[in-house]
Amino acid sequence: MNPVFTTILKDNSKGNSYYGTDNLLKQLAIYSAVGVVGTLIALAVMILPYPIFAMRKLQRHMAASPHDIRDILNLIVDSYCFRAKDIKKMDFFKLRLDRLLDNAHERLTTMESLLSDCWWEELVGLGVCFHFNKTVAKQLVKLYAKLLADLHAMKFAIEAETCHWTHVVLLQKMQTRFYVLQVEANDLLEDISLKIVHSSRTMSSSKFASLQQALERLMTKYTTLYGNLLSADVHTADDVGKTMPLNVFVYSFHVFVVSLLEFEDKFNRKNFSARYRVKNFLKLACRSLLQPVNYPRRLIIFAFRTTLAVIIGICCATFIFAFSSTAPTAIAMVAEDNIGGTYGNTVNRVGGLVAGTVVPSIFSFFVCKVADDNVYNVLNNIVLFVWTVGSMYVWFCRRYMALAGMTSAFMAASVLLDHSCRNTSSSTTVSYSSLTQNALGILILMVVEVVIHPRSSRGLLRSNIQQLLTKYCDVFHDVFRHHIAYSQPRATSTGVLTEEDIEITNALLSRAEIKGLRDQLKNTLPELLKTQAKLVNGSSMEPTLWKPPFSTAKYTTVLNVCREILDRIDVLVDLVDWHEHRRSSGKDKPLRRWQQSRIEDECAAAYAAAQEPPSPTSAMVAEMAGESTTEDNSAQSPPSPLPNVSTTSPAVAKIKWDQSLAVVEAGVEGAFDTLVTLFGEEFSGSTAEDHAIYLQMKEAFRIADVHRRGVVDASELCLLLEKLMPYSGSQGIGGMEQYVDEFMQLVDKDHDGKISFNEFMQALNEGFRLELEIYDDQPQVPVSDVITGPNGSQLSHSRSGRLLRKSTLRRNSIQTDDPDDPSTPGKNKRGSTVSPPASDSRHRASSNFVDMSVFESKHGSTPVNATETLKTNRRHRFRAMSSASESSAPEALLNVEAFTLTEAAIALKHAYGECLLGYVDDHSKRITMEDFIVMSCVISACENIAENLTRLNTLAAS
Repeated sequence: MNPVFTTILKDNSKGNSYYGTDNLLKQLAIYSAVGVVGTLIALAVMILPYPIFAMRKLQRHMAASPHDIRDILNLIVDSYCFRAKDIKKMDFFKLRLDRLLDNAHERLTTMESLLSDCWWEELVGLGVCFHFNKTVAKQLVKLYAKLLADLHAMKFAIEAETCHWTHVVLLQKMQTRFYVLQVEANDLLEDISLKIVHSSRTMSSSKFASLQQALERLMTKYTTLYGNLLSADVHTADDVGKTMPLNVFVYSFHVFVVSLLEFEDKFNRKNFSARYRVKNFLKLACRSLLQPVNYPRRLIIFAFRTTLAVIIGICCATFIFAFSSTAPTAIAMVAEDNIGGTYGNTVNRVGGLVAGTVVPSIFSFFVCKVADDNVYNVLNNIVLFVWTVGSMYVWFCRRYMALAGMTSAFMAASVLLDHSCRNTSSSTTVSYSSLTQNALGILILMVVEVVIHPRSSRGLLRSNIQQLLTKYCDVFHDVFRHHIAYSQPRATSTGVLTEEDIEITNALLSRAEIKGLRDQLKNTLPELLKTQAKLVNGSSMEPTLWKPPFSTAKYTTVLNVCREILDRIDVLVDLVDWHEHRRSSGKDKPLRRWQQSRIEDECAAAYAAAQEPPSPTSAMVAEMAGESTTEDNSAQSPPSPLPNVSTTSPAVAKIKWDQSLAVVEAGVEGAFDTLVTLFGEEFSGSTAEDHAIYLQMKEAFRIADVHRRGVVDASELCLLLEKLMPYSGSQGIGGMEQYVDEFMQLVDKDHDGKISFNEFMQALNEGFRLELEIYDDQPQVPVSDVITGPNGSQLSHSRSGRLLRKSTLRRNSIQTDDPDDPSTPGKNKRGSTVSPPASDSRHRASSNFVDMSVFESKHGSTPVNATETLKTNRRHRFRAMSSASESSAPEALLNVEAFTLTEAAIALKHAYGECLLGYVDDHSKRITMEDFIVMSCVISACENIAENLTRLNTLAAS
């Protein structure tokens, strides 16, 4: 309602021309035209999205994109090939490289956004005016993203480089080849960009063939050069592992160039006609309606809650507000699916409700006091415009408070657009009827969200990490097995099909499986990472209450580590196509050791230079920097025995290689499974100490499981018990067979002679207690010398002058000791060791290592003072006791001090070096340089993944 001139009556006299038929029709035509123009303007504002002229902006970004790639490529190649330095010591280089990569990714994000925003310009025909084709431009954006991923692989290679003497020898011979390839690749990318900016629908250039020839010359020379390096006297199996970072660099540079070469064929096979694009769009749109992936569980729950809230709002509008549709309309306008917890959504909506109600109502109260209607309209519109724009700015920022911005804008509009205060018949200054209905609608929506399937941001974050790590484990398992099977040396002559050949064939991935893995890497996993980043921001806003405090820094680091693992797995998946293409095209180069090395002098000189001690000046600088010169020197170039004779036979080397593969594969997958458990619901309320204990238990069990079967038998149990008993020392643990026997009888539930990790942890949760008595200057007291004191505590003949100290470890499910329990710290009595039940026909001696009272009480035996010392509903603690004072600090029970996964990855590298030296001398099998490069990338990626998994374990236990 417009309140201006509300009191003037119209003059309906016959002589008044304003109300004649002609004038009325004229006024109707004018108002109709104004309405049509206003409707078109409103539609233009709603439909035509920002930015205007997105095509021109996208063309400018596409023209500048080759310069980003050129700067990054030149920086990496020049620093790697012409500077024999460790990148870890080049701080300014790392800063500049990270800055260039960040700028390139920002440009990629901008181009993708502009590519999705320019659809309306092409729809109205502006593409013809600007010589722009969206499908053509999309090909360059995809190529730009692929080249950035390849540059990240090159960065991974130079980060792993240690500047070994083999690196110096090889790059001195390869510098020219790398430089030529670098220049020709930059020139070709510039030509591709120019053609696409001008919307060329064909891609042809002589530079493609020239670049292809340069690439093959580089691979031929590198294969020949490495064959000579293998023949050098100073080269050993350890040096094979040191050249793996260079192989990763060669692969990443090769796949960078291949991405450019393959672009010509992919581009020319595209159909850019408008008819095909419209047909394909309609087909994909109809197909997407039937795909279950487009209907995730989260959206189904959101739709159900919103529908229920709207129905409740309709009932309230019908029976409370006399058929007013304000409340259900408010629900429909404000409801939106937002990634985050219920608490964050509720708080944001409450904040938006308050912000959009209180402040605009205050302004409306004072503005209504203005007597002049024109001034009132101006002031009211100014307040409405400013408040709505500010609220929608919060919404479009898409940050944590986006829902608050939308709710605030909607409520402000409902308050300021209600001009009932200017109605003279109204008795109130400001009408709150519409405000009440809108507020009620929003409150109904919040109540429904809180009642139906509420979720916590922290719970969603931990579940997201679980999903991500599970998918990582699945992808790694499939790709790792494929590479190991596909890179096996092939027999030069056809023979009888063996069982090993069948296993290799079964491990290979099909084209459909590879496509599914690539789809996960390009769509599913990046979306999970984006969701994880949003949940990290939202989780910090939730109240802690009874939960452990939330560490934003910790989960931000977890997010960064997950991103790095994704990059490594992406390299492993890309290797599949690259290796298959090289082999199927017949371009793979056989790798053989030469009879006489042509670079013997260069190798000997580089090896001798690497063994020279550092100068006094450099030693002083290293000492000032807090670094060990000897350690750094040995890390870069470990001593290599002379002459080049392999001390390991090929058969033994193959056995070591197979064992190392099994250890690394089981270790990586076990680490993923352990992290999935730690980020699960069971450990959601646990402390860092509980996480650390579980990790130590898992690591001890993994070390004991030498056969990697997931279970330990009696022979392997000795190793596990040694890891659980830190005080064994050099003398070992007496009576280990007795301990193993008791351990198996108590923990082995199914009596199959094997113990799984789940059985072990279940026994610990049910009350299994380990006790160990250690004395400073005397051996462990025999079992026959242990007696029971009058108060129920265990006494020994050597007790005088010694007190027992108790070290306690516990999980989150282990409760505190009962105050009446004799094993409670601070009391003089402890639960005594009892004999086995009479029903047990097998003789079992009592032990001061395993407290069997809890388990034997379940079989009907009654321990000493059972009513006071044991309670069935109480969980006990693991306990190790030494001869120190009880007032001393607790000690860790587990004798596990480090994660061995990284050590296993390093051992894998050494094992492959020995195996490769046997392969190159075996003329009955064919191994290619591509096989060696692929295995170098796989082993380097496994080493990096192992380091990142160790970081995640450390974060979980921090």
